Amino acid sequence: MIDAIIVGAGAAGLMAARELRHAGKNILVLEASPRAGGRVMTLYDTNAGIPVELGAEFIHGEAPETRKLLDEARLTTVPVLGDHYRSDHGELSDQGRVWKRMKKVFRLMNPDRKTDRSFQDFLDDKPGGRALANERELARGFVQGFNGADPSLISEKSLADQGDPTEGAAEAARIVNGYGALIEYLMRDLSEIIRSSVAVRRIARMESGVTVTDEHGKEHAARAVIITVPLPLIQDESIIIEPAIPALRNAARQLVMGHVSRVCVVVKERFWEKKIENLSFVHCPERPFNVWWTQNPVRAPLLVGWSGGPPALELTRSGRAEDVALLELARAFGIKRARLDRIVESIHTYQWSEDPNFRGAYSYSGVGGARAARTLARSFDDRIHLAGEATDSATSGTVEGALASGKRAAQKVLELIQS
Repeated sequence: MIDAIIVGAGAAGLMAARELRHAGKNILVLEASPRAGGRVMTLYDTNAGIPVELGAEFIHGEAPETRKLLDEARLTTVPVLGDHYRSDHGELSDQGRVWKRMKKVFRLMNPDRKTDRSFQDFLDDKPGGRALANERELARGFVQGFNGADPSLISEKSLADQGDPTEGAAEAARIVNGYGALIEYLMRDLSEIIRSSVAVRRIARMESGVTVTDEHGKEHAARAVIITVPLPLIQDESIIIEPAIPALRNAARQLVMGHVSRVCVVVKERFWEKKIENLSFVHCPERPFNVWWTQNPVRAPLLVGWSGGPPALELTRSGRAEDVALLELARAFGIKRARLDRIVESIHTYQWSEDPNFRGAYSYSGVGGARAARTLARSFDDRIHLAGEATDSATSGTVEGALASGKRAAQKVLELIQS
């Protein structure tokens, strides 16, 4: 019997494996997909001159676990800088201090409400009155995009509990060599214990540990298991746990998997600099892709179109994300589609919501589920532990949340083994 089995080789699973391996423990990692890295997918073979991220891109806020690893790996970061603009039919207008404008809305949320409600219900009360109408539009777009959320499903309380939902976005950075470089660093000394293309189907709780059965019917015995799969695979019981743990399933179902559609467009010329030299973000409220961004301050020929929430899921299911992205990009910058087609060199996208191993982008709290992530972060019988961004209430939806949760779960397993 080995010390621990880790289900999933994303950032959380790799972090947990690294911690346990460094402690000298005998472990095994089972990964359903053919590659490690989870929702990190970095392309290095485009003509953009920089890595192109199809999954995680930003480091949000302080992110202590992420930055500690980056320092260890000698990986450099660059802060996200530049100005925010709004596009209305190709006319760009300066949005000024966009984060401060949204804060005027977010500060009106009440974390102490006795009855939780959706963020949309909060907006429908028109907080701030007529004076904050534009700010409410910005705030709605931010929640839909940043959280990948349906405003009518995401919990107001969960957003209010964060204090300032914009803080992580306002203080963001990128890894110069891409998130893929961080995954490569995590995988050092782990490759021989990772079994790819092996999905776990059943976890049986035994008196002395657990038995994990994979899709091929092979059983693996261990003293503990750390489950790091994306939220939908916990919600729909893709992995059966016996005997069942109702508290685990109930908490998972209080969370919601968010959806995003990202299209990365590599161009032959940085045409936007002829209009605005220091451009960072272009907001397009109520459009299918409601924000575009450059790589500012890095001058790279790359624009990223982003859609979050219900519009993203609709785009994904339509199969037309790339076509719509080009139409919306031309509209946002007020240029003719024919000219845009001439300067587009390549388009890159990955639809996470269509991948059966992920089924979405990242999680958020549904109405009434503000404490669900904390429940998932508990140990169950000291043998079953969950990790992943959905289990980290402080930084859910981020690589930082995944790393922090993987480290936390590994520490709990070590406590079990040493007791």
